[in-house]
Amino acid sequence: MDAFFVSVEEVLDPSLKGKPVVVGGIDDPTTHKENDAIVSQAKKLLVRAKKPLSVSTLTRGVVAAASYAARKYGIHSAMPISRAKRLCPHAIFLRSSYRLYSEYSYKVFKILRGYSPLVEPVSIDEAFVDLTGCGKLHGPVLKTAETIRNEIKDRLGLNASIGIATNKLMAKIASAYCKPNGMLWVAPGSERRFLAPLPIKRIPGVGPKGVAHLNRIGVQTAGDLACLSLELLEEVYGKWGASLYHKARGINSNPVIAETEDPRSINRETTLNTDSIDPLLLESTLSYLIEKSAAQLRISKLFARTITLKLRYSDFKTVTRSQTFSSPTAADYKLFKAAKKLFRNTFNRKIRVRLIGVSLTSLTAHPYHQENLFDPKDGKRWDELYHGIDRIRKKYGFTSILRAASSDKIRDK
Repeated sequence: MDAFFVSVEEVLDPSLKGKPVVVGGIDDPTTHKENDAIVSQAKKLLVRAKKPLSVSTLTRGVVAAASYAARKYGIHSAMPISRAKRLCPHAIFLRSSYRLYSEYSYKVFKILRGYSPLVEPVSIDEAFVDLTGCGKLHGPVLKTAETIRNEIKDRLGLNASIGIATNKLMAKIASAYCKPNGMLWVAPGSERRFLAPLPIKRIPGVGPKGVAHLNRIGVQTAGDLACLSLELLEEVYGKWGASLYHKARGINSNPVIAETEDPRSINRETTLNTDSIDPLLLESTLSYLIEKSAAQLRISKLFARTITLKLRYSDFKTVTRSQTFSSPTAADYKLFKAAKKLFRNTFNRKIRVRLIGVSLTSLTAHPYHQENLFDPKDGKRWDELYHGIDRIRKKYGFTSILRAASSDKIRDK
């Protein structure tokens, strides 16, 4: 999808079209209301603790998406909002609405799955679609691709760029090459010829550091890279060198893998309104994120085996720490206990925290629960408690009932 978040905003407000528009402000998948809830809970906490909290208009975080008009000023994804404002002060800055973008993403993927059962999501706005064997249903591949692009435009008002090739690597490069709103077919057998003049930064997996390394040995284009032997690249760069050897030739054998119904992970993070060194505020925020994540686990009828804490400091240094449980769980108190331990072992009190987040992985539909030897009803009681909490939230809203740690960390022992 082309500038997906911005494009969705333009559908809702056509007056934004053609203008420099930047979507961001919070670099996390938490909705506007959810982020306000986090701030509200933390604010209540610090008021009780008689500590001041400055809650300013949210202009922090990073750029999630920029319109093509904004990109002319040098604005790009993952850039700090503050820098984007300096580059283009007159740009229109909109706060991210992840729930809205998710709804449109769902509609896009529904269209794609109408053409093939093999749809592999790469992100909220990108996917691979395997059309092998679908010719009798939808016609030639070029015609099918055009039909897909037109259907997305007609039904949702969004532009998509489509790369068509014999493998995922080439399809991805082609789709990026023909943006915005383009369609490009790399004919079988022409992969190396197509790649040769492209700068090496066009090759997926070659970032700024990789470009700098390759430039130092005289490699500027994919064609230059293709002239180097496998032995040389492996000797200099190891496994990455072998990967570069094949990519420069357009070789890729990875199949398109359809997404399973169950999520692979559940992630929640939020950028604070003000960088903080206050463990009281940070643990309160962490508790709230745990509650949101655990609630999503239970809704999906899943259990997590591993929890990961993410901290980003004011200098943008990011650290992660993980813990794996002996048996999967969806219980708030177990998840928070682990997260709090990770936080206290990781938190650098000398540098303020900018972002805090949690990720639940190794998800399974089977809890493998081992009952307490002395109180076999203990697990059942916790299950009943959380089911009751979930019912209350479904009726009255998520913040209608929260852990004490999420609203009054002072009482949490």
